[in-house]
Amino acid sequence: MRSDQLKVQKKKKRVYSVLLILAILILAGSVYATYLFLSANDFLNSIQGDDLPKTSMNAEEKIVLTNKDPFSVLLLGVDKRPGDVGRSDSIMVATINPETEDVRLLSIPRDTRVTLPSGKIDKINASYAYGGIPLTVETVENLLQIPIHYYAQINMQGLVVLVDALGGITVDSPLEFDVQDINDVEGKIHIDKGLQKLNGDQALGYARMRYEDPQGDWGRQKRQREVVTEIIDETISINSLTNFSKIFKAVGPNVTTNFNSRDLWAIATNYSTAANNIKTLQLEGEEAYEYFPSYGQDVFVWKLDENKLVQLQQELRGHLNLDQITQSNSSSLDSTNSLEASSEYIP
Repeated sequence: MRSDQLKVQKKKKRVYSVLLILAILILAGSVYATYLFLSANDFLNSIQGDDLPKTSMNAEEKIVLTNKDPFSVLLLGVDKRPGDVGRSDSIMVATINPETEDVRLLSIPRDTRVTLPSGKIDKINASYAYGGIPLTVETVENLLQIPIHYYAQINMQGLVVLVDALGGITVDSPLEFDVQDINDVEGKIHIDKGLQKLNGDQALGYARMRYEDPQGDWGRQKRQREVVTEIIDETISINSLTNFSKIFKAVGPNVTTNFNSRDLWAIATNYSTAANNIKTLQLEGEEAYEYFPSYGQDVFVWKLDENKLVQLQQELRGHLNLDQITQSNSSSLDSTNSLEASSEYIP
């Protein structure tokens, strides 16, 4: 009888031990989750940028992420050096729809010929040099005929430290080439053809290389989208959880956004499945040289195909559940005016 009682007692102890271990694990998980949440709040406070000004595109619409409204975000990679106002080296727009559970990701060539809100003609990357985020957002809205709800700006140095904090990213390069590093040392970075893992400096070189690609800026845009997609995949993977603090500290000084902690919590809760289905889009057109009086020389530009642009506008508006436009607003393309030169901008 005593033997049976001892067995029962031992069994109860084992059950209690298991329950105690589970309780400790749950408590530890809760503490860690709280730590991550507080760290995320501190991180977001450190990178908080200005709210976007009201424009003709976004003035009437209020996005509620907790209601699973589709939204758009402007992604800017900025090459900003000490004493320099900076230039937008990479311009992307993403639209996210939780109903269709997918993302539309569009790369805008930095040489795209557009009409700025002032009515002057220039390349689209000049908008950042002239007016920062607000002017860039308004220019992109006019071009694509959609409202921009959020933005995230990352300095190129931030891309390097982000990829390093993630432990690198894996890409499948269509080419073998040498490219400059973050300090503009030519040929410092070597990229092999095929599948490989890149550190931060290599990833930046891979995304920036332009002149050795037979596809020109199209090839560059494809590689940029690949890098962004891989960063997203690594960031949302379970392995990155243990690196959150490291990621926050590394990226913080190089990122500015108008997302707040509630926005990101709502996105993580309601939109996470959309990140698994990313459709890439492109602005079709042709290469050209156009004389700009303000620069006193012919300047390389990417001239858009207006019919293709209208189709793209309709697709993006449809993805955001917006009404279709009856005719293209061509103010973003057509103008005979030229932009006055700015000493802070180098085309």
